[in-house]
Amino acid sequence: MESVNGDADDIDHFYKRHRQRLFTYALSITCCPGAAEDAIQDAFCRIYRKQRIEGNMKAYIFRAVRNAAFNQVRRNVRSIQRCDTYIFANGDDPAANGEQRELSHRIADALHELSGDERETIVQHLFGDLVFREIAEVRRDPLGSVTSWYRRGLAKLKHLLGEEE
Repeated sequence: MESVNGDADDIDHFYKRHRQRLFTYALSITCCPGAAEDAIQDAFCRIYRKQRIEGNMKAYIFRAVRNAAFNQVRRNVRSIQRCDTYIFANGDDPAANGEQRELSHRIADALHELSGDERETIVQHLFGDLVFREIAEVRRDPLGSVTSWYRRGLAKLKHLLGEEE
């Protein structure tokens, strides 16, 4: 658990260590790379202005990015387009083979079939590297709900992707 006073150096260090996770998380909410980037920028502008983070820094920053991402969606309902491989930032990686890209597309499509709560929880845990307790803190939801969304979402993904995946 990262708990600091939130000075600019601590915030910079956190951003450098977690920027891809924050982007993936914002992307899972907005489904649009540009809106995800805007959400992260908005969140960090607010964080830098505040300069004081109480408690768990990781949960606090993920919550700020979550709020900013939902604000982006509300503000830009018509202009945000779904990006087919939204969750995989390195979709143009020449080292990735065709099968890997196809699986990435299938996973992205399957994630869109989940409820928002299930998708967000899975992305927070698997891609954001948050433990369930931190997810509950970020979302301000009961721990039992978070674990239920995760289990239910994984079961749906397993069904959508086929058990052999």
